[in-house]
Order: sequence, then structure tokens, then C-alpha cells
Amino acid sequence: MLGRYEGPAGVLVRGLKFANRRSPVRALGAALAGASRRNGELPDVVTWIPSTVERRNRRGIEHAALLARATGRELGVPVRRLLLRAPGPPQSTRSLRQRRRGPTLRPRRFTPGASVVVVDDVVTTGTSLSTAAAALRAAGAFRVSAVVVAATTAGNGTRSRSSPRR
Repeated sequence: MLGRYEGPAGVLVRGLKFANRRSPVRALGAALAGASRRNGELPDVVTWIPSTVERRNRRGIEHAALLARATGRELGVPVRRLLLRAPGPPQSTRSLRQRRRGPTLRPRRFTPGASVVVVDDVVTTGTSLSTAAAALRAAGAFRVSAVVVAATTAGNGTRSRSSPRR
């Protein structure tokens, strides 16, 4: 985690997600790569938590993919879309109980035994990352780690009133 959603890291995430401000992507990728290096070995591949197709089409970008590509470029490793997300409501519109069930993710084929870094913009409950890691491990990943730009401070899956929904 690079910072708190309620602070500067959240400002950068919201700018990327809601205003298509891409100028910090390279710097965020470098910082995420640095966090990944601190987690241990160099991964074989970098991937991301995908948005729903509806959200990706509405925004015109897959912001987590942009962050993953910048991270992979900095690490010098390939970036691949290893996860597919089933249709459904975004995590941000769900209750805490629903969030803890997580999104439905399924892995795409990849080389068994790979070490994977999963990139995401915000962690709230951690369920999306746990679901992604479980799917990747079930598909044969040897090691799965994650890096995120921001984390909420509530720790219970909710955002403060001043923070917009994602």
C-alpha cells in the first residue's frame, strides 16, 4: 500500500478513475514496483483486478490495467490479463456483507508455477485481492502477492462520508 484513500493516494486514485487523469500513472507504477520488490522475489508476471465490463466501457479505460502495465514496465516483467470478472455490481455499491463475498473472478490460462503480482487501486475489505489470489493459486500460481495504491482506514469495508464511492 502506498497510502491512505483519505489522503493524497486517494486523490490520485480518484483522479485516475473518475477524471481520466493519467499523468501520475508512471510514478505510481514505479512506486508499486518498489513495493513489490520489498515483498520478495521478482515476479514472473503482473496482473490486475479487473473492473466489470460495464464500468470499463463507461469509463473508457481499465485504470487498474494502466497501473499494472506501469508496474510491469518498471519491474521489467510481462503484464497479462490473468483474471476475468463475472458481470455484477461493483464492490463499492455492495453492503459490507456482500463485499466480503467478493467479486466472482476466474483465471485465464497461464504457465503453472508462475509467481504473480496483482495490482489494484484501492483495498477496502481485502476480499477482491483474496478472491484473486485464490483463483490464481487454483490455476497453478506458485506465489501470489499484491500491491495497491491506497487503502481505506475504516477497516470495515466502508468509506468515510467525505470519500466518494468508486
